[in-house]
Amino acid sequence: MKKTVCILTLIVSLANIALAQKFTAQASKTKVAVGEQFQVSFTLNNSGNNFQAPPLTNFDVYSGPNQSTSMSFVNGAMSQSISLSYILAAKKEGKITIGPATVNVNGTNVQSNSINIEVVKGAPSQQQQGNNQAAQNPSAPSTENVSDNLFVRTTIDKTKAYQGEQITVTQKVYTRYQLRGFQDVKFPDYTGFWTQDVASNQQIQLTNETIDGVVYQVGELKRTYLFAQRSGKLEIEPMKVECAVRKQSNRKPRDVFEQFFGGGYEDIVIAVKSKPITIDISPLPEAKKPTGFSGAVGNYSFKAQISKDKIKANDAVNLTITLSGSGNIKLVTPSTINFPEDFETYDPKVKENITAGANGVSGSKSFDYLIIPRHEGDYKIDQINFSYFDPQKKEYITLPSPEFNIHVDKGNPEDATTNIVNSRSKEDVKMLGNDIRYIKTNNIILKSKDNYFFGSPLFYAGLISPFIAFIGFIVVRKKHNEQNKDAVAVKSRKATKIAKKRLVIAEQHLKSNNKEQFYIEIFKALYGYIGDKLNINAADLNKEHISEMLKAKNVNEATIQQLISTLDNCEYARYAPSAVSGDLNSIYNGTVELIMKIENEIK
Repeated sequence: MKKTVCILTLIVSLANIALAQKFTAQASKTKVAVGEQFQVSFTLNNSGNNFQAPPLTNFDVYSGPNQSTSMSFVNGAMSQSISLSYILAAKKEGKITIGPATVNVNGTNVQSNSINIEVVKGAPSQQQQGNNQAAQNPSAPSTENVSDNLFVRTTIDKTKAYQGEQITVTQKVYTRYQLRGFQDVKFPDYTGFWTQDVASNQQIQLTNETIDGVVYQVGELKRTYLFAQRSGKLEIEPMKVECAVRKQSNRKPRDVFEQFFGGGYEDIVIAVKSKPITIDISPLPEAKKPTGFSGAVGNYSFKAQISKDKIKANDAVNLTITLSGSGNIKLVTPSTINFPEDFETYDPKVKENITAGANGVSGSKSFDYLIIPRHEGDYKIDQINFSYFDPQKKEYITLPSPEFNIHVDKGNPEDATTNIVNSRSKEDVKMLGNDIRYIKTNNIILKSKDNYFFGSPLFYAGLISPFIAFIGFIVVRKKHNEQNKDAVAVKSRKATKIAKKRLVIAEQHLKSNNKEQFYIEIFKALYGYIGDKLNINAADLNKEHISEMLKAKNVNEATIQQLISTLDNCEYARYAPSAVSGDLNSIYNGTVELIMKIENEIK
């Protein structure tokens, strides 16, 4: 009896697990015409991560992946499902199979079912119309002005500023459509400015804003703080973005349900860009500029302190200078300090605690100087002045520190050789008071009076060495020209090296847990490597062309599918980082292995 109960319990548990991990794929239609749009959805009734879409190289992807979540309550029990959908259009006729998608659920990879799509030849007028729309703005209606319903703006908090003064730049999207997502976002380079982005790991929140009596939904894409590095009229270039929006279709309803609810809806992609903005940057005034001014602009406080004022000779003292406030604090350089001649000093150790928040760039920056008095006596470190320019008051402000008096007692002579690390060589002789630092007492090399350099073997070797060096240069130069004659081969050889540099940047974002920038660098590393390795122009750098070129190079089909899946995952993660989870170390290591695998398989 107990055995029967255990078996039944096990069967029920396995059934619950199977139901909890149900992952299905379905299409809005399985028979379509060439160029006709339809939707494919992947639904998981559990939480998961590391979603990998199947290869979609036989389709034009107009939108996706678009995420939606649904919840239901039945008899007091709650169930939840997550769906990722794509808007596709077939490129050619035939029977096409959309392979299974993969998602990780509780450490286990789960696959969806496959979908068979039959693609038939469409009507000439319909097919031509679809091609024209896809080439410009898919499904965009001709009876409305799209720019009145969807646009992006670059706004700044000031149009005139001083060099080094903080300027807030905000990139916003305004829409009257239902916003589904973004793709191919290109922000300005901000030439002439030092920039600090406001970190944001959250999805874009939409708010309502009224412009000329029209209510728009507004989303902040990015906020950046700029600090001009030169004076003059500096231009902020336009930002460009492709917005995926859902709007009502102009086609006739396909069935009675669409007719009852007012027609169907479709996702389209609209490319928009903002207008350039010019900022007038004034140089800092020369009148009353303090001596030793290091370029600090903003609002600061200043503090200087020493670790102790009574020590023995050859012991160390720390002088710490701390700046706090808001402005271009990250660009502030150390102050000039006049130390006594008998002090040995080292370059300061710099520590920063700087953040970019809603009110701008602020924080603290400290400079820690290590100083070692070499002789006994009473010494004084003169007053240290820190000066900055306040753009609000339009004047320079100087903050002084107190003078520091240090009493040095006679130290242990052995400490001068056992406790001190000195980077100077014994050939560097420096006067300290009335003493010479080093006196040479042994290993003296004497030369014969009649031993001349002229006529010696070393003299003749030096005489002919320029001719030998010139011949070597000609040989090396000729070999270099031969190796670099083929520009395509040079580009291919350097592809792996350039990809490694991208991966180094991605590893830095990995350590700081910056998912969005991590996926961007992984995406750029893969695309850049493939483009350089296969000599593909940027205009032809798409997944279908990449797949064809790799197949021509006899690259394994599994490796090609892994590359396409990684690119799809990176594209999804770039604009919806909060919807993607998983081990970033595994993704990084997988990318490195993928590049090495392609490098070994290309023939």
